[in-house]
Amino acid sequence: MLLRHAWVGLAAWLPVSLPAQVTESPRTVAPGRVLVRIDGLKLTFDRADAAGNTYDAIGVASTTLRAGLTEMVDLQVGLDFFVKETVRFRGARDSDSGLGDVSFRTKWTFWRDDKSGAAAAVMPYVRFPTGSSAVGSKAVEGGVIVPWAMDAGAGFRAGAMFQWDVVRNDADNGYDAHWFVSGFAVRDLSQAFAVYGETTAEIPSTGFSNSAATMGAGVLWRFSKNLVFDYELQRGLGDRAPAWTHIWRANWEW
Repeated sequence: MLLRHAWVGLAAWLPVSLPAQVTESPRTVAPGRVLVRIDGLKLTFDRADAAGNTYDAIGVASTTLRAGLTEMVDLQVGLDFFVKETVRFRGARDSDSGLGDVSFRTKWTFWRDDKSGAAAAVMPYVRFPTGSSAVGSKAVEGGVIVPWAMDAGAGFRAGAMFQWDVVRNDADNGYDAHWFVSGFAVRDLSQAFAVYGETTAEIPSTGFSNSAATMGAGVLWRFSKNLVFDYELQRGLGDRAPAWTHIWRANWEW
């Protein structure tokens, strides 16, 4: 499940703040506007263990559609259009691919201080097992996300996120809880470019030995007022996290 979770956004002139790849922004899409976030390509490569076992994954066009309802609330729909997972275990190779699951979320910015550039939000979500059985969830899953961010001065912006998930266990006979935290710091280099660093950590209810963490760095390119491109390279820490993850993302708002 940790691998599946890993499979799972700065500029004042942009309607929506885009902090990093994993950590959510506490700010909502403006009323009457729509934001489309597309992970054009996501590649996950696992390190081989002592027995040579590995896990690799490819995601194409993982998309989130976000619509602003009020100054403080937006609605979001997400879908993984194509997912391929390859497992090599004890010399055998098994590869599955197909459509991913559909998720529904809403974001409420319950606190905002425009003077300091700080904000916090709460985001309940639910994911339905609509995807291909081999790569999708086995049951309805859900959770709550709480993101926070602030202007740190000197062109820096920082933030963090806490997430609590209820996910189907590997035995498919119940649910496990997962606690996930992440943080980022982003720095403007110019009006068009920014760089950021991001860390994540996840601990499941099955025990600390199954926890995973990542460290990453990325670059944002503001191609236009409404279109931003984003690339991040993540390095897994510990045996439970994928070794490397590459993500190419586009954020388009109208």
